[in-house]
Amino acid sequence: MRSVNSVSLALTLSVFFTAVFAGLVAPAPFESVEEQISTLVKPVERSEDPASRLAGLVSIILYNNVGVAIRCVALGFTLIFPLYVLYANGYIIGSVVSFVGYGSIALVPHGVFELPAIVYSSYLGVRIGVLVLISLVLRIKSREPPASLLREYVASLARLSYALLFLAIAAFVEVFVSLPIGYILR
Repeated sequence: MRSVNSVSLALTLSVFFTAVFAGLVAPAPFESVEEQISTLVKPVERSEDPASRLAGLVSIILYNNVGVAIRCVALGFTLIFPLYVLYANGYIIGSVVSFVGYGSIALVPHGVFELPAIVYSSYLGVRIGVLVLISLVLRIKSREPPASLLREYVASLARLSYALLFLAIAAFVEVFVSLPIGYILR
């Protein structure tokens, strides 16, 4: 089991940091990053009430991030989905830092909660994917798989609760701390 954890962690971190580097070196057009963000936020911008707007932003951010974290574990057997999430997040971070420069400091307050949660939930999904691959290889070789995949899914979903707590904190910090810092640094 220890080797599964090590391989999963190494794969998770290498994909994420490779993507950050790729975003720094060859960033996505900033307009496409802004477009992705505005697509999420557009329904909330129509609200006249500032409290409703803030609550809507927190809700949208939380809904989006929790959905991604849960899908990372649920679709971990594919191995592709959690790796895609890692790469996409790393690449966007690298691209934003590349374009915004010191203004990207606004990402730090919520990023200290959100990034570890997304990377951890992706790791849980990658770990399941690695276990599925090992199980398939062992079944082909007519050997017993190392662990019950259902038991691993249940354990991963239980571990995901920590990431979900961090994502809830991150959503509030993003709306009430990071966004105001971002407006000040513009």
